[in-house]
Amino acid sequence: SLAANVCLLLSEWISFLLVAVPPRSRRTFVELLIGCMLNPEGWVTRAIGAIRREAHWTTYYKLIERAHVSVAELSIRLLQLVLWVFPAELVNVIIDDSLVPRCAKSGPGISVKHDHSHKANRPTFLNSQCWVTLALVVRVRLGSALTVPIRSWLLEESGQRGKLWVARQLMDSIKGQVKGVRLLIDAWFMRRSLILLLLEQQVRIIGQVRRDTALFFPPEPEPKRRGRKRKYGQRIDVAWLDILPVQEMELTLYGKEQRVRVRSVIAVARFLKGLPVRAVWCEMLLTDHTWSRPRLILATETDLSARQVVEIYAERWGIEPLFHNLKRWWGVANLWQQSKAALELWMQIRSTAYALTQMLALRSWESFPLMAIAPWRKGAMITAGLFGQWMRIQFIGLPVRDAYDPKSGQFVMPFPGQDQRLQC
Repeated sequence: SLAANVCLLLSEWISFLLVAVPPRSRRTFVELLIGCMLNPEGWVTRAIGAIRREAHWTTYYKLIERAHVSVAELSIRLLQLVLWVFPAELVNVIIDDSLVPRCAKSGPGISVKHDHSHKANRPTFLNSQCWVTLALVVRVRLGSALTVPIRSWLLEESGQRGKLWVARQLMDSIKGQVKGVRLLIDAWFMRRSLILLLLEQQVRIIGQVRRDTALFFPPEPEPKRRGRKRKYGQRIDVAWLDILPVQEMELTLYGKEQRVRVRSVIAVARFLKGLPVRAVWCEMLLTDHTWSRPRLILATETDLSARQVVEIYAERWGIEPLFHNLKRWWGVANLWQQSKAALELWMQIRSTAYALTQMLALRSWESFPLMAIAPWRKGAMITAGLFGQWMRIQFIGLPVRDAYDPKSGQFVMPFPGQDQRLQC
């Protein structure tokens, strides 16, 4: 049955994750993790209420407030688990930031920040917390992609450690864990200080930049002469852009079929100190049958075609619904701990619970009872939200503390509806 399959998968996956947790904290960590999977609200008390609480409330308080679990080790273990379940030679990762509005004036990471998303009915400067998230793109059935959160880093109120510094730390944390890495970023993170450093680490990069970015043709061959060789050829301006060959194609972008018009050329980027890149100008057909303003995308892999660059970069869009789901449906907007370490740990536990639910939806979608959970969504893809609804019906109130065996170090998920001793 589906419940038995979920028990087996969770037993295997959680046992794998527990290696990153100190032995004396594993039982409490398991309770909090299962509680987060069963209750999407961000408060710790709601997570504890979703299971059969078998320890004093101070036990859960001490694990979170004293940060007994390393966020870095837990995130690396989660990355290893995702790559173990969904292996890939070359993985696409995304780094992006998101603001969580706050009413309080003081607290970990709270300050007035510029909101560059330009959302309606929201001021330009917002009292908020800023999270920089590293996410992994997983290829799923029918060729679509799913974004799994690996680690979120809370930006400090002030100081020299800004978003670019955090992005470098996040990329350094996964060094050596994957064979090949391709980073997808937006225009804010396409900065020389970050890009050139990552290129030295053999990281491939695809990102959007400003349309007025200085690009040049490669220099023409010239006879030997004294002095340095030319680094740049003729600049690519609007006049040159109009005479570049145009390709029109149908692509599946941002969850639907799009009519796309692209122009592409091998160029030299001045802000990258003369690095050759594949430059792609992409326009999409709007509903009024006019073309959108061109978006300029640069790829450090010059052997990629324009179509491949656009299709790969479109996977970056998956982090936007990820932020929405984490903040609205998985309780990140309700997180409120008094220290930065405690807040990041609770954020990591909630993100891990969301990632496990996503992975369960991908592995067990064929036997999922969609008509019993959401019959109005017949034929829809099984998401983490739908799978979480089914889990709340099946696993709510289970005793999970004694399901971890300290001697063997293994966790065995209790089977719903049976005695605790009869485990799957």
